[in-house]
Amino acid sequence: MNPDPPSKPPGEGEPPADRSAEAWRSAARDRADRLHQRPAQREEHKPWFQQLPAKLAGGVVFLVALTTLLGNLLELREKGRDVLPTVAPTPASSASAGPETAGTASAPAPSATPSGPVRLRVVLDRIAVQDDGSPGTTDWRFTVEADGQPLLAFEQDDLDDAGGRNVVRPKDLDARLRLPPDRPARLAIKGWRLSRLRLQGQPDAVGEGVLPTDGAEVAIRVAAPEISGGAFVFYVSADQQ
Repeated sequence: MNPDPPSKPPGEGEPPADRSAEAWRSAARDRADRLHQRPAQREEHKPWFQQLPAKLAGGVVFLVALTTLLGNLLELREKGRDVLPTVAPTPASSASAGPETAGTASAPAPSATPSGPVRLRVVLDRIAVQDDGSPGTTDWRFTVEADGQPLLAFEQDDLDDAGGRNVVRPKDLDARLRLPPDRPARLAIKGWRLSRLRLQGQPDAVGEGVLPTDGAEVAIRVAAPEISGGAFVFYVSADQQ
């Protein structure tokens, strides 16, 4: 009886084809293991925002883009402030001025009050005779003063208070007068009744009035203190020169 052949270690005596198949299966298992491990390894090497879920990653990208845009806008605004020159506000008067007056200083408005003396031409327009001072016609001599200074002196013959003859227009009776600004002159008119039988002393008739400087006519009554001693109305005006 032939003894059994001694046992061989596993793998010994197997045909080469069996060993190749085993090695192939082992290599396949290794590749499968590596394939299962590779995504995890790849995730470890990705940036942090790529490892987030898709919606969250999209939100992060939007916030980053918005922050970048705001930063660029602020930077452009700061650069614009540095480049643009400062424009000084223009006064309303230069804005309303025409092109021919632009850049020139505006002329001061003329003053309503004259700075120098007022020059006037004083005219005695007419004399109304209310009482000539005698039964017939009467000769009179008159003087006109402005603020105490002599202005006119003249004689008027044959004054008559009869109707139709009681208005006299003296000829060429005017004078020049200078007054301070904004101060009218005060006129004083004195009259003497002419007679050879009496001496000339105090005036027989007197009257006073204010002379306006705007060209208006003023009526000044000149009368004697006693009844039938003489009464007149002088019409005086003044024009500025």
